[in-house]
Amino acid sequence: MTVRRDFKEPARCRPDLVIGREEVFGQAREQLARGGSVLLHGPAGIGKSTVLRALAAENGGAARTVLRCSATESESHLPFLALADLLGLVLDEVSGKLPAAQLTALESALTGRGESTLQRDGLALRLAVLSALRALAAEGPVLIVADDVQWLDSASAELLGFAARRLGETPVRMLCAVRTEGQEYDRHLRASPPDTLALRVNPLTRTQVSELLGHRGYTGLPRSTVRDIHRTSGGNPLFALELGRALSENPTPPRPGEPLPVPTSLRTLVLN
Repeated sequence: MTVRRDFKEPARCRPDLVIGREEVFGQAREQLARGGSVLLHGPAGIGKSTVLRALAAENGGAARTVLRCSATESESHLPFLALADLLGLVLDEVSGKLPAAQLTALESALTGRGESTLQRDGLALRLAVLSALRALAAEGPVLIVADDVQWLDSASAELLGFAARRLGETPVRMLCAVRTEGQEYDRHLRASPPDTLALRVNPLTRTQVSELLGHRGYTGLPRSTVRDIHRTSGGNPLFALELGRALSENPTPPRPGEPLPVPTSLRTLVLN
């Protein structure tokens, strides 16, 4: 989806942000204010999307154009899907500023008409994405917001990375989030603008987990139960909230020392 000057994010993402995310949010805010790009990384459920949404809401007003995509695993096999999300609604705006060969290749990729592939139209497509971003930036700053980058279709990821590495001083910032368990974020960092700041979103402390549970309405839990939730979740806010929900729905809470009930939704998240 492409969003213009009136870009706003749901206010619901902001209250949770201040719980244990002040440092990473502040570092990202400073980087974006300098005109740089940010790559948030960490495991599933750690809160990357929450931080990303709040940063996008805060920085979207300073950009003339906000381009947004959020990939899913089930759609990652569809070529050019993320590219269509990012550029589909601004194609008419930039079409008159692209050379004919680039425009033809880009239109084919975005609309699905024709047989555009990276193998056949690789150079034209790469240059078309770069030209389109430069054309948009010539009218004012551009902010690209991409969540769950690990699920970007390979064609879109390649094209976006090609452009990102060649934008130079062009006022295009990228704000991305990617699921990682270790150092594999380096691969995504290499496909980002050279000035990109990689920030790991870390687990919450026990105190922060307690505050998060209270904010979501899971109040009155014994300190021992909060301690167990923190230990079982590893400080992962999504996991902690799922455990809190399961406990709130359980008429007979576990006795001290008993394992916490792990809901099916959480088992699915862990397995995925």
